[in-house]
Amino acid sequence: MHTRRIETRQSRTAEVMCGLRAISSMESRPAFRSGDTIAQLLLPLRIHALCAIPPLRRLLTRIMGPAGMYEWAIARTRYIDGIFQEAVSAGFAQALLIGAGFDTRAIRFYGGTRGIHVYELDAATTQEAKLQQYQARRIEVPPTDHFIAIDFEKESFAAKLKEGGFRAGARTLVIAEGVFQYLTPETARETLRSISALVSAGSWLVFDYAHASVLRGDGGQYGEKGVTDRLQRMGEAWKFGLEEREVGPLLSEHGFALVELKNPQALEGMYFLGTKGKPVGRINGTQSIVRAERK
Repeated sequence: MHTRRIETRQSRTAEVMCGLRAISSMESRPAFRSGDTIAQLLLPLRIHALCAIPPLRRLLTRIMGPAGMYEWAIARTRYIDGIFQEAVSAGFAQALLIGAGFDTRAIRFYGGTRGIHVYELDAATTQEAKLQQYQARRIEVPPTDHFIAIDFEKESFAAKLKEGGFRAGARTLVIAEGVFQYLTPETARETLRSISALVSAGSWLVFDYAHASVLRGDGGQYGEKGVTDRLQRMGEAWKFGLEEREVGPLLSEHGFALVELKNPQALEGMYFLGTKGKPVGRINGTQSIVRAERK
């Protein structure tokens, strides 16, 4: 049987996105600051030193990601951070991070032992790499942060969560950041069904998705060729994409109501407008973000 790269090594895309968030946390330009100060602690020391120099920092962002990917990483982080903080303020008891990668929200928004419990689901290789970095940098993992290793293509979603102490039927914030693109269409839909069965009405779901046109290779989106070329080199090609008109019906089919959909242009308007109303950054056009609520 063919062994997928993600089963033997940590996700390269997770590493790159963590690096972009780390660089953005050092930015002097307000629009380009993501606020993920923990991510910068995970950088190798030599890279951290380079990032302290603005011209080199900007050069690194061009080397690490295709056109507009740095801006995408910043906008996605800021958008989901805002929803996470809303959930904490609204008294959510738990958050589920599907394909958590090097997400640091469980640490950045830790509110004490009575705060929101965060359940991180991801491949064992990526989780091991993350925990090793935390240990090496002496970053304390709070008691409300729970790591659950899973093979999304082979193992039961619900069973793994039950083993890890997740409370089925509770009001939950579910975040799937950079996940659905990498699943087969069948697994993506099964994941939505599993989420719907696990959480209560009023739960929130946030995820990003690839535009179907990118999987077709239409080539019409800003930065598209750079993204597809990079993913092929990494061995982590996208498998699942959606048309914007398909998002609402797909969510409804699985018990969710669409709250809002933010495409790259909408996100630019939220985060990258300068003081004179002119854009100061352009977001890679290959993906959008969705917010939904369990009916």
